[in-house]
Amino acid sequence: MRSFRLLGTAGAATLCLLANAFTAASAAEAPLASGLQELAAAYDRGDSRLPAQLALHISSHGDPLVTVRLLPNTDADAVLKQLAAAGFRLQTRSSINPSLVEGFLPLSAVHTAARISGIHSLHAQQRPAKHAALPPKQAAVLEKADIANAHGFDGTGIHIAALSDSFDKCLAPTPTATGCTDHAADDIKSGALPAEGVFVLQDETPDSITANGPATDEGRAMLQLVHDIAPASHLGFASGFNGELQFAENIIGLRSEFHADVIVDDVSYSDEPIYSDGILAQAVDLVSQAGAAYFSSAGNNGLEAYEDTYRPISFASAQDLVEDGHGNVHLEQIPAAIRPQTVHNFNRDGAPSITQRFSVTGGFNSVSFQWDEPFNLGLVETSYIVYVFDKNGKWLDPADPSLLNVFYTTDNNLLTDQAMQFLALAPFANDVVGGANVSDFQLVIGNVNGGPARHIKYININGLGVSERQNASSTSGHSAARGGIGVAATYYAIPDFPEDFSSPGPVTIYFDTQGNRLPRPEVRFTPQLTAADGVDTTFFGFDTDADGFPNFFGTSAAAPDAAAVAGLVLQAAGGPGKLAPHGIYRRLEETATPIRTANVRWVAGAFAGPLDFSVNFDWTRFDRDFTVHVGDIGHHSVAWISLDTSPVGLTFNPNPNRFSIGPSNGPTLSNITHTVSADGTRFTMKFAHGSFRGHQSFDFGLSVFAPIQGSTQEDPDRFRGMKVTIRLDDGRTWTSQVFAMPKLAINNFTGFGLVNADAATKRAAEQR
Repeated sequence: MRSFRLLGTAGAATLCLLANAFTAASAAEAPLASGLQELAAAYDRGDSRLPAQLALHISSHGDPLVTVRLLPNTDADAVLKQLAAAGFRLQTRSSINPSLVEGFLPLSAVHTAARISGIHSLHAQQRPAKHAALPPKQAAVLEKADIANAHGFDGTGIHIAALSDSFDKCLAPTPTATGCTDHAADDIKSGALPAEGVFVLQDETPDSITANGPATDEGRAMLQLVHDIAPASHLGFASGFNGELQFAENIIGLRSEFHADVIVDDVSYSDEPIYSDGILAQAVDLVSQAGAAYFSSAGNNGLEAYEDTYRPISFASAQDLVEDGHGNVHLEQIPAAIRPQTVHNFNRDGAPSITQRFSVTGGFNSVSFQWDEPFNLGLVETSYIVYVFDKNGKWLDPADPSLLNVFYTTDNNLLTDQAMQFLALAPFANDVVGGANVSDFQLVIGNVNGGPARHIKYININGLGVSERQNASSTSGHSAARGGIGVAATYYAIPDFPEDFSSPGPVTIYFDTQGNRLPRPEVRFTPQLTAADGVDTTFFGFDTDADGFPNFFGTSAAAPDAAAVAGLVLQAAGGPGKLAPHGIYRRLEETATPIRTANVRWVAGAFAGPLDFSVNFDWTRFDRDFTVHVGDIGHHSVAWISLDTSPVGLTFNPNPNRFSIGPSNGPTLSNITHTVSADGTRFTMKFAHGSFRGHQSFDFGLSVFAPIQGSTQEDPDRFRGMKVTIRLDDGRTWTSQVFAMPKLAINNFTGFGLVNADAATKRAAEQR
């Protein structure tokens, strides 16, 4: 507490000095935020990385989509006229917050626009994320909608609308894996959509398609799933990809113009506040209050989120720690202009650690980092930056044109008035682990101005980035709005387990919409419901179950299933207006079928004689996903260790490149011969004599699959019940089973459970 007070005093003085300096600067040019500063700088210096950086943002023909925040009492029309003269193409004016407008702004005009009087700040928008990961109606059967349909509940008289990327804009063939081979008219002819067609409030615009890549018509796929369950309902659509403000307007428009009784979306934006309700959450609350039940996909972020209370270490002390061997990062390489006063201690107990390892594979992994201060209300007092270093400790300057795989913001948050920074990291081309392109970065979190905010969190958005310390709740934004429902996913063929990528809750809200800190934080239990994914559509996804139709995965597929069941419940209650949204939610929650899941899914292990075995993290192709440690075995050594997944329905990938060794104080890769049984259920590591002795350990990684689903299974508790056997060189053998935390009927991953249309409609009809 003493050190906090000292830092607080120094921070207050620094804050005052910075505020004075910032006020002078802002008179000349409004701050550029959320990546716009970096994009403008890249444009100014002719950086060859600019196209790749623009690809992380919504942009059209090289012009990023920019949210313009106006100062209070500003003549908006006068400002817009000057912006238009600079080349700004207005897209949306917010009806929820009139100080916000958005449109496309040429990078050549950014500095001109920033000098227009009346502008508070300009913010680039990152690309939104979709949560996707007359065919057989798998979801309808699993969720017992076929029974409800047989009882006459088919959605008659109910209006159900979806928001996603596009509805009927996908051209065949497309360069994406999810290609369209038909269109809305074909769906109507085949019966995949209703004969009356679909009301389209707004499809994805040409500018947005240019900005976001080829249109995929994921919204049409969502409506096919709705039609499977509620075939007599009226369907509507609007895009959530034409900008965040327009997304909010379309939510409101679907209720006011289409008269939607149920609305569902699968879109999220990286700048949605984590600790308060942003403009999209407010839009959800508005339509809910107006009578529309709202369902949103919980997200596909899995366990890939980190949250903690900031534990400051002075910059000088952090440098001393590095000199004493507690890390290898070159803090002195951080420029003085953005150097932090303090850095975060990631270790709650034991020796301090100022770094967090972040391992990424695939393409760019987008990360939203935030803290507990409200957005856009003049109340941000803290400026944080996440500094990125490579595994050797070199600071990675986001302005370095040689770094093709590194993008992150260093905004001055007192100016931007948004409590967030954005990162996007991809692996270095030459880094390979277990046959995959994987790189380790080191993150350092620093408080630049000594501000008071202490709750920090980041979420890896729909990516493949594993943090050394993670497992925080990863659903956020409007999917946790008070007026709506967040929906988790379970594969239709494995309905007793949530998808590993499905985002858990809860969500903690610290502020009301006016920016007042709540007397007690509001902890929202979300996701509340689970529905099926991996179900068939006519065009969207991949055919993983070999039935001739592509399978649609992700919470994007689960959310429309739940929304369709809500339509049946409303019909059973007597039709539109007969049951308020929260009444619909209660019927669904009370009748859901529990999917028992542990709240702590990242703890699993076994003890077999001298062997300690643990499963770590949530991506089974890195080299630290499993750990084996051998205790006292005298002068003997380990002959072999085997893992038997036959009791749990998983199989090992026989590809030898999928096996990799991580940190080890004993055997090396050359000391180990590994094999996979013919049926894929037994993985065995044989050790060269004497190479693995007592009190030694090593980490390893490999791919583990559910053959019925054809995808890797990531979370540690998936291995509950797997047999682990160790044999020493003298023939002594021990076998044990992997244990995990107790399963709960109501939990943070599946909520109240799988929607049950039959039970919910019966309950609604009985209580009319």
